[in-house]
Amino acid sequence: MSSDRAILLISDRPEQSRGLANVLGRLCECRTIGLNEQDSVAGPVTAVVTDVALRQPADIERLRRLLSQPRILATPIIAILRDNTHLERVQATALGATALLPANVSVAGVTAVLAPIVGAPAPQAAAAKVLTPAQNTERARLQFGSFFGAAACGEAVSRASVEDTTASVMAAITDGGIRQWLELVWSYDDITYQHCLLVTGLAAEFAASLRFAKDDQQHVIRGALLHDLGKAKIPLAILNKPGPLTNEEMAIVRSHARIGYELLRGQGEEYEPELLEVVLWHHELLDGSGYPDGLVGSQISDLVRLATICDVYGSLIERRPYRPAIEPARAFQMLEEMDGKLEGALVRAFAQVAEKSATPGAHGRAGLIQPGAALPQGGKSSGPEVSAVQ
Repeated sequence: MSSDRAILLISDRPEQSRGLANVLGRLCECRTIGLNEQDSVAGPVTAVVTDVALRQPADIERLRRLLSQPRILATPIIAILRDNTHLERVQATALGATALLPANVSVAGVTAVLAPIVGAPAPQAAAAKVLTPAQNTERARLQFGSFFGAAACGEAVSRASVEDTTASVMAAITDGGIRQWLELVWSYDDITYQHCLLVTGLAAEFAASLRFAKDDQQHVIRGALLHDLGKAKIPLAILNKPGPLTNEEMAIVRSHARIGYELLRGQGEEYEPELLEVVLWHHELLDGSGYPDGLVGSQISDLVRLATICDVYGSLIERRPYRPAIEPARAFQMLEEMDGKLEGALVRAFAQVAEKSATPGAHGRAGLIQPGAALPQGGKSSGPEVSAVQ
């Protein structure tokens, strides 16, 4: 192997990183250094891989010093995430990581990321592995975490990463159904991730139940994945507060809609206007009582109306530290009570999704909007006073 190409592996447990070092060594020279072994980096460095638990401030600061050396500054950094939490992803990105990989990443996954960087031959294509619904759900979580973490650090949200996540969501819902998706997502500790993925699964199931074309289903999923992107910039102390928010905290949380919109709009034409509308207006209500712009009726697009129903329902059935989840039957009844705020015909169509979320294999009830029918354009201007979930 050419000596002018080398991967530097930084580990806080070099002995346990030998397997990873062997994988990297198949691509080019791999040098392993312990986090506390030396202060300077010698020799060529084509790429850096960090296998460090980002938990202790001292370890994070030590890694920061190593990565700030001139020899490494312009070098791609791939971070192996031990916990793969939101905080760890944000921390790794702040340290300069250009790619994030979970600790259980496959050999093929490591090779796919590093081979182009170090100029190694691409691995021979293997037969595609069919993933289980649970694997696709976990894959979607990791993919979502990658672009959500990028947004938290003010970086561009890759359209490719959103497309990859969309594909994982569709595969998981198609093969496993909404109930299995919910059970898996409910097990996630991060409340924001849980909510975003829960709403995305509901949106995917809703679009499928309406028999949307595949491209349209994907568009609905993209909107749901991105709808709460602005929360990446909201302090975690507020997002994860184990109790009701103060008025001041609520104002900060409500700013997420415009923050997410501005983040994506700043990327030029990478995201369609209708996706930006979902991000900005998913808390708007037909009677004008929503936020941030108090839109009314026909000012709210069909895609936004659909996303809002999934968002409200998802919030109701979430399991939160400070309150139990609302049973699906009661949650759907609360949607019906929001007549005049939510699109009635779409709410009736959503009954199929609500029933499936409550009982595996349940069938939609009669009297719903016919699959494939045109989405309604209007909405009543009055209805019972039911507060929208924040």
